[in-house]
This record gives sequence, structure tokens and C-alpha cells, in this order.
Amino acid sequence: MISKAHKTLSAVALASALFASTTAAHAVELTFWSMWNEPEPQAAALKTIMDAYTNANPDTTFKVVWNGRGNQTKLRAALQAGTPVDFMDQDGDELAGGLQKQGQALALDEALGTDFKELLLPGAYDLYAKDGKHFQVPYIYNTVNFWYNKDLLTEAGATVPATWTEFLAMCETVKSKTGKHALVVEGTDAAYAALPFSHLVERQLGPKALIKVFEDRTGDSWLDPAVLDSAKKAVSLWDSCIAGDARGFQYPAGQQTVALGASMAELVGSWLPTELADSAGPDFPWGAFNFPEVEGGKGKRTDLQVALLSMVVLKDAPHPKEAAAFLKYLVSEDAQKILVEQGGVGVTRKGVAWPALLADAFTAAENASALTNIYGGIGIDYADFYTKTFLPEQSNMFLGQKSPEDFVKLMAEATKKYWEGK
Repeated sequence: MISKAHKTLSAVALASALFASTTAAHAVELTFWSMWNEPEPQAAALKTIMDAYTNANPDTTFKVVWNGRGNQTKLRAALQAGTPVDFMDQDGDELAGGLQKQGQALALDEALGTDFKELLLPGAYDLYAKDGKHFQVPYIYNTVNFWYNKDLLTEAGATVPATWTEFLAMCETVKSKTGKHALVVEGTDAAYAALPFSHLVERQLGPKALIKVFEDRTGDSWLDPAVLDSAKKAVSLWDSCIAGDARGFQYPAGQQTVALGASMAELVGSWLPTELADSAGPDFPWGAFNFPEVEGGKGKRTDLQVALLSMVVLKDAPHPKEAAAFLKYLVSEDAQKILVEQGGVGVTRKGVAWPALLADAFTAAENASALTNIYGGIGIDYADFYTKTFLPEQSNMFLGQKSPEDFVKLMAEATKKYWEGK
């Protein structure tokens, strides 16, 4: 005969076994492949966030592969080999033109809900949407602005310009009062060299104008007088704003002149203060202002080019529901504050202030009237044309090796030929 005590113990053991079985059935290890290198502060911040998530959700743990900037390329090879991965991160534009375009990313609308985009800064969630569907969760935010030395601007007795005319006047004032040039560029970096022209086209014709120009399959939009004028204005920066020797600068030579006080500003992403932290020092007087409006143009000074970093859940993820839940947590107030404090970055969540040295960029993001991808956005859907034709030819024009008139004619012909082959 089995004793009552033994029956009770057996029942407890059975219940414990069932509980353990249920827990094991729901335990999930999410595999995350990251664009960060493990020693970087952004990686440390993500580790803290994942640990906090596991503390709140003990059945969810993480296995991380820290791949660095070539993450998407390495992931493609792994997916082809059948390696199971739940989610990954990369520059949003690279993802839009890569895994997302190739159908490898999972649509997240149902998992995240219709109100999700209201959590993020204006335009951030919709920037990479395709056909009304959202495949990315942007979590780190980089603005493109003129990053400048506030003390040099004050020394010159100049102020932040609102218009193109004021901008050119500022260049002249800085040069005459300080003996230094207001701007510097990474002359031999074709992508950085495209920033003035792409901004000017958008200030004259409106947000995402460069893509619209290219998507005119006749090529005739390149011959719009506003496009030619934008090219001429970009080249005119060499007259008084940029020192001639910057034509030969190889990255990061240009930005180092800002850190050393030899030039005042550079048109670049909000990662610049972090990149120059060692050479500029902790007390460098960083400021940022948006690209000015062009008088009579359709674009606003509050329109921004941006470079967001995003996470995606893979279409064939072993645990898509759990991965999407973590991505939702990633843009919670708590998680975003960790990214700011430990990672030193700007973030996408509304109301979460960025690091103090990025305060001007945060203000720009909060007040953005429209967003375009960095360099005008052509590189997302038209990477081959962007890399092989637009960047090198625009660089030749900007550096004075081709006239603005010849540049727009060549682009018109090349665009027409491109579309005829499609």
C-alpha cells in the first residue's frame, strides 16, 4: 500500500516535472548577428539591453555573433548554408537594398501593431517601408548636418545661416576674420563628395528629389535648370568655402582639420563627434546646423538626410514571434536610454534625449519635416547605377574635372540608357 505522504511526494514530483517540461518547451535562444564589433560601446549597450530583457523574460536568452560592418554579407552566406538566424542589424539603407529587397526580411506590421510608429521620431519607421509594409525597426539615428566648431563661428562674428545666400556670406566672413576656411570635404571619397549636390537638389526640388530625377526614364529631368543650378552651386563652394587642397584629402584627413581647428565645419553624419573624440578632446565646442534653404526652392531647412541603423527579423527565423517582441523592447524608453548612455548614440524613440554633444542633431530629428536617405537615396534601389555611374561622375564634376553642364548631359544620357536596358 502506498502511503499518503508518498502519494503527495509523487504528485509534487509529477507537477515539478510537468512544469520543467513546459518551461523547457517555451525556452527560446534567439540568435542575433550584429554589425558591431564586440569591443565597441554600441555592442556593450546591446549586451546590457539583452541581459535586461532576459531578466524580465527568463525563458528568452541570446546567442550573438559580432560580425562588424560586413554583417549582411556574412549573413547571406550563412543563410545559404542553412544557418538558423533570428534577427540581425545593419545600416537601414543597406538592408533596404539588400536582405529586404531580396525578400529575406519578415514583415513586422502584425507583430508590432498599427501604433508602433508613433513611438518613433517623425518619419523614422516609414523611411524603409515598401508597399505599405514595414520590415525594419530603426533603433539608432544619425542625422546629416554641418558639424562645426562653435568657437570659430563666434570668433568670426558670424551666425548659423538659414539660406544659401547667408551660407556663402558666412564662408566669406569666417575666411576674412579667422584666416581659415569654413568647410572641409573628404575630397577623394565620392560618397561624402555627393552630399552638397544631393542636398542642393533636394532644397531646390523637394525631399527625395534625386531619386525622382533618376526615375524619369527619359533622362530629361537631369536637364531641369534646377538640377544644373544645384551642380553649379556645389562647385561654387570651392570659391570661398573650401580650401583647394581638400580635393586630395583621403578620409579621414578632412575631418581631422576640424578636430585640430584648421577648418570650421564638415557636412557629414552625426557620428563625427564620436569619430573625432580622441583627436578633438572632450571639451571641443561641437555644434550642428541643417543644410540651408535655397531661395525660391521647394525644400525646407528642416528636411533631413539621415542614416538610420535598423534590425530585421529574418523571414525564416526559428523564433520570429520572440524576435519581434525583443525588437519592440529595443525601442522602449529603458532600452533606448541604455543606447544613449552606454553607446553614445542618437536613438529613434521620441522623448529620449541624445548625448549632450549631439543636442543640435536631436533637435533637428525632433523637428524633421521630411526624411531622405543619406546621399539622396539612389543607392538603395539602384545600387549599380549609383556606384558605377552617379558617384564617380558627380565626384568628377564636384572636383572640377567635368563642367556642371557636361555632368547633367552625361547623367541624362546614362539614365536613359540604364532604363532602356531594363
